[in-house]
Amino acid sequence: MTSQSDSPTVQPSNAVLLGIDCGGSHTAVAVGDTRGRVLSRAEGPGSAMRPGGAERSAAVILDVARRAATQANVSLPAGLALVGAAGAGRAPEQEELAAAIAAAGVAARVDVRGDIEIALAAAFGDGPGILINAGTGSIAYARGADGKLHRAGGYGWQLGDEGGGYWMGHRALAAAARAHDGIDESSTLLERLVIALGLQTFDNLIRWTATATPAQVAGLAPHVLNAAREGEMVAQRIVADAAIELSHLVRALTRHFAETDTIKLATAGGLLRPGSPLLTALRTSLAADLPRARLSESGSVDAPSGALRLAARLLGQT
Repeated sequence: MTSQSDSPTVQPSNAVLLGIDCGGSHTAVAVGDTRGRVLSRAEGPGSAMRPGGAERSAAVILDVARRAATQANVSLPAGLALVGAAGAGRAPEQEELAAAIAAAGVAARVDVRGDIEIALAAAFGDGPGILINAGTGSIAYARGADGKLHRAGGYGWQLGDEGGGYWMGHRALAAAARAHDGIDESSTLLERLVIALGLQTFDNLIRWTATATPAQVAGLAPHVLNAAREGEMVAQRIVADAAIELSHLVRALTRHFAETDTIKLATAGGLLRPGSPLLTALRTSLAADLPRARLSESGSVDAPSGALRLAARLLGQT
């Protein structure tokens, strides 16, 4: 029989902080103490802020936060949750999501910010640098030496998002169609995409594209990356072109740095994880085009830890 003194200590909820990263394809929650040290983590499906979707996002966040809290042997609501949410770059969306998260019982106090802010905190602390994010879409943010934020890209699949998941998926579908018609060189991409989608024929693929959402098209990007990794030439060209597009975003932001500055770069998003052919191609593109840029070797930024760092700072200021 375990005595009470041998039982794990349950921390009071007001001493618990949550760092939450709400993306379009996944949600990550880190439980931390008041110094911002990570105690546990959990992940789940996407919870990005959509119009009218605050309650749905809050429900996903609550589920993931409960699992993370259980691992850390703490209870909810936490004292403070700092949330970085895709789709919550403006005050109205931030306030709506914060209210829904608090109402769901995640934390007594909720501070919602844009997802890029917590990623920058994780990548550079308070210092300057450029963060490149490639997931469903693409965007780059810079923080200058004066602390001001600047952005390039991130305008959605209809206006751009070059180098992101939708862009890569669309390019792959177009290449497959042109190869099918004999316009361009033959490629295994068509067969790969048909198999990945559980389809049988090119006609099936045509019907699939007629109703596919941008997120579903973006879901083809990992298959393009796998094909490139295995030496598929058309896929490799798509990946190389995507890297060039992402490097264009970086170049657009370098004007906010002195010409003599060495610029720190970091990456975020599912398409730029360690081992990704896109990350390798991006390194090559940046080395050729922007030699004063220094891309971090540590891999994708840990956004939830950045959120915890900001939460601990916020707690110390109040």
